[in-house]
Amino acid sequence: MDTSTSKFVKFSQNFQFKKKYGKYFFFALLISFFSHITVLLTMPEFNAVNVSRDESNMEAVDLPPEVVIPPPPKPLTKPAIPMESEEQLDEDITIDETTPPPPDLIPEMPQVEARQEADEFLMVAEVMPKYKNIPPQPKMPPYIARARVDVTTKVEFFVSKNGDVDATRTRVAVSSGYPELDDLAVEWAKTIKFHPALNRGEPVAVRVQIPIQWKTK
Repeated sequence: MDTSTSKFVKFSQNFQFKKKYGKYFFFALLISFFSHITVLLTMPEFNAVNVSRDESNMEAVDLPPEVVIPPPPKPLTKPAIPMESEEQLDEDITIDETTPPPPDLIPEMPQVEARQEADEFLMVAEVMPKYKNIPPQPKMPPYIARARVDVTTKVEFFVSKNGDVDATRTRVAVSSGYPELDDLAVEWAKTIKFHPALNRGEPVAVRVQIPIQWKTK
């Protein structure tokens, strides 16, 4: 290394810092030491707080019983493979006769009463019954008429082969909500006269439903 290079290295900043590194480290160590001593001397005194639990406020709690998990079920055994037996069975096998129980131990069958009059068979009508005589519709009671109602009663009845309404099988199919109007509709339907329904030109009995409207004008 020549003289110019050595002078440059000696007076460089890096060289000067390394030369004074020991002094800097010593002074920094002293400052740190005295700083810690000052903090410890000026630190306020800490008082410990009692954080123990008061046993008088404790309450005993019953733990739920431990759930016992049942063991898994045993694996199912595979069915045995059927095998043909080599044993020869005797063909002359007799089965002992069984004696039936005495008659007094056999329960009696319930008796079903036969209907005295069977319902009239209703044929499918090609031509439905037509009105022959329609009486005037009954008037509503005054206290219902004042309510200004607009309701309908649907009456169901049976028209015989003669065109007469079967009064015993006339009923309300759909109520109007007013029992008085429903009763008037049933009684009015019983007085209607019809031409009977026809099936292949022959009169037949059919079931009919007609609506009766109740409306205040």
